[in-house]
Amino acid sequence: MSYIEKNLMDGEQIVYEARQHWIIYWMPALLLVVAIAQFAIPFDLLVQAIIALVLAIIAGIWALNIYGGRKYILTSKRLILKRGIVRRDSLDLILRRCEGVSIRQSIIGRMLDYGTVVVSTGEVSNSFERIQNPVKFSSQINQQIAQQTKIQ
Repeated sequence: MSYIEKNLMDGEQIVYEARQHWIIYWMPALLLVVAIAQFAIPFDLLVQAIIALVLAIIAGIWALNIYGGRKYILTSKRLILKRGIVRRDSLDLILRRCEGVSIRQSIIGRMLDYGTVVVSTGEVSNSFERIQNPVKFSSQINQQIAQQTKIQ
C-alpha cells in the first residue's frame, strides 16, 4: 500500500494520477549519450571506461534527483503532491478551497503534450510542472471542484 493510499480520508477515492513527462530526463539522457560517444575518440580504454562510469553515475543521480519520488494525485476531496525518496514533503489542497486552474505550455510543450498546471487557492498558487497531458489533469481537477461545490 502506497503513502497516498494509507493517508486517504474516509470516503475519499483516488480519481486521477498525473505523471511527469519524460522530457524531465533529457539532460541526464544527454549525459549518458556523451558517456557512450566518448568511446569513439581513440584514447586509453581504461580511462574511457572510468569516465563513462563517472558520467553514468552522475546521470543516474541527476535523474533520481529530478524525479524525486514525485506523485501528483487527485482524489475526490484533495489534490496531493508528494515528493521525496528519503525525506518526504507533502502538499494537500482541499478541492473546495480551490478557486481556479490554469495551464501554461510552451510551443514544445504543446507539441510533446506537457506543461505546468497552476491551481490557485485564494492568494496562493501551486504549480505542478512538466505534467504529461496537462489539459486532462486540469479538466479532472475542475470536474472534482465542480462536484465539491454541488455537495456543499
